[in-house]
Amino acid sequence: MKNIKNLIFIGLLIFLFVEVLIVFPSRLEHEDDKAVRERIAKQEALKKLNNGKEPEPSSTLAEQRMGGVHLVESQQGLRDWELFATSAEGSQNAGNWKLHEVRVLFYNKEKVEFTVTGDTGTIDAKSKDLSIIGNVTTRSENGYSFQTPSVYYSSVKRQIESPEEVTMKGPKDTTGEGMLLKGRRMLVTVDDSKMFIKENVVAKKPMKEGKSFEVAADGAEFSGKSREAKFLGKVRMTYDNMRLEGPEASFLYSSGAAMLSSVAVKGGVKVSDADKFATAENVNLDLLANKYVFKGRPKIIQNNDELSGEEIVFLDGGKKVKIEKVRAKMENKKR
Repeated sequence: MKNIKNLIFIGLLIFLFVEVLIVFPSRLEHEDDKAVRERIAKQEALKKLNNGKEPEPSSTLAEQRMGGVHLVESQQGLRDWELFATSAEGSQNAGNWKLHEVRVLFYNKEKVEFTVTGDTGTIDAKSKDLSIIGNVTTRSENGYSFQTPSVYYSSVKRQIESPEEVTMKGPKDTTGEGMLLKGRRMLVTVDDSKMFIKENVVAKKPMKEGKSFEVAADGAEFSGKSREAKFLGKVRMTYDNMRLEGPEASFLYSSGAAMLSSVAVKGGVKVSDADKFATAENVNLDLLANKYVFKGRPKIIQNNDELSGEEIVFLDGGKKVKIEKVRAKMENKKR
């Protein structure tokens, strides 16, 4: 009987030993393997995005979410850009990723300044530089929209560039539709919220009553903080049968209002219409008062008469002329 009890006791010990060593770990593995696999997959994804290296605990590089990709890059404790894509595929050896259906938010002092969308993109895991290709639109927070085939972002310079053709549409205002522009070579500087078109600028600004400004220039500059637009280089502009030429022209808006109030041309300006020709250092087209002011050695030739003074003002859209502080007498001259 004693031997039988010993055998039963030994059998129970063997059963408990097998349960602990084999069955219980199996149950644990069954319950936790999903979480383990997810954690390993996430670590591998971060390693790939971090150029094959183990991610540091403080890394801001990103989070991959179900149904899409979400990346955040920071500089000096502030967000640089935030990227969303429907999917990503990459090479650990190459150190970059290809993204699909991309949207990138570019930040300046923790505020979104520009948003870029496009068909595909790439990210360099080492430099954090970006490229976006295909149906690319760059939008400023104040309503400017730029279409280009592609853009490239330098993380060091914090600049968005496109060397290709660009089409821009400006925000609407109370004087008409937004400005329409075509040009080449776009540059966006995120830190000071400026947008530049470097070459071959041709623009049109519709106005009320069927009028419009048409501008050709070497380059153009726009602000993401205000509606002011500036044209640079050899500026040629027409407005209501009047032609203006000069090295710089600025479209200025009333303070606190979405209203184009004036256009200032400076640096040596030539103005002409059907029956007169004028020159001055600076010309201001006051659209609200419907008058044009010439300053800086202004001179006007009309009907063979040459007029000059300290200031010449065209009133009623150029139908009347007023001369302030006349310095030279009117003379009749034959051409």
